[in-house]
Amino acid sequence: MSQALVVLENQLKPLAPRFAEVLGNTMPVERLMRTVMISVERLPMLLDCDRQSIFNAAMSAACLGIEVDGVTGQGYLIPFKGKAQLVIGYKGYNTLAARSGLTVTGGVVREGDEFDFEEGDKGFVRHKKKLGDPGRRIIAAWAVAAAKDRPPIVSVLGIDDIMAIKAKSPGAKRSDSPWNDTAIGFPAMAEKSAKRRLARSMPLNVMQMAARMDEAFEEQGQGAHISPDKGLIIDAEFSPIAAREKSPAPSTAEILSPSPRPAVPTDAVRPADPSVNPPADGSATLSAADYCAKWRTTIDSATSAAQLGKAWNEDKATRDAIEWPEDGSFAALKNDVMKAVEFLKQPA
Repeated sequence: MSQALVVLENQLKPLAPRFAEVLGNTMPVERLMRTVMISVERLPMLLDCDRQSIFNAAMSAACLGIEVDGVTGQGYLIPFKGKAQLVIGYKGYNTLAARSGLTVTGGVVREGDEFDFEEGDKGFVRHKKKLGDPGRRIIAAWAVAAAKDRPPIVSVLGIDDIMAIKAKSPGAKRSDSPWNDTAIGFPAMAEKSAKRRLARSMPLNVMQMAARMDEAFEEQGQGAHISPDKGLIIDAEFSPIAAREKSPAPSTAEILSPSPRPAVPTDAVRPADPSVNPPADGSATLSAADYCAKWRTTIDSATSAAQLGKAWNEDKATRDAIEWPEDGSFAALKNDVMKAVEFLKQPA
């Protein structure tokens, strides 16, 4: 194995300038590359993975600026269907949120705890643990993202939601998965799942990309990585939906064009807030960040490609009234809408 590690290390060295360019001042490139090697040493099965996938996973870590040695809890490299996959740890979400000026906290709720919460604009969590008897059954997990200049964002998952995520996670099928460690691993994974949900309601930032990559793997069984040039890339070959024969469907360009589309049930898309489609008089104009956050919630709740495209087209006046920053946020949002339309066109 030592020879194989030497070969991998030599293959990583030519990529160092590119890693350094992406990392910026987040961490030294030598530190990133060392955490990759530590991860492979800890899990030799990674040496049997497609070599390009290891490079992709390392680049994903560079884009996010997180360590992947499996020790700090920020990120992990694991083998998945012959490829290396970067998985974000719950401490990784804490780190990414902190860089965006947010403090993320979370925990699990056990039977006997005092727990109250409210999601939405006036969200809060009040959790008073009952000390002693740590083996009490977990009934929920929660997470809160707080900042000084905005209301807190709250995410609460019931035990049924948590078990549904575990059932979909490819990693949970391994006996050594943290999901199967009832004392430490399962509570940590439950808390991490609640933290990942926070990204759906956050303003546009790198945490959303990390959460979507992690969600693709943990909840949909799809490999994914982040490219500094192309953004998030989800491996279609891992998708059971993509493997099915597609029925004839309109192109994404047709769906996202202003031309009329066939009528569909009005409840096919459920925007999280009426202000996603504000009054025509402009009285509910949103900021670019809030508009992106609300539309990503709309994307998550959509069930019809045609209706999602229709809602996007009808909201053009709102987008035109927004002063968009030159950070690519509008292009990224539109790209996410197009990807969602493509996904929804596929047969269930």
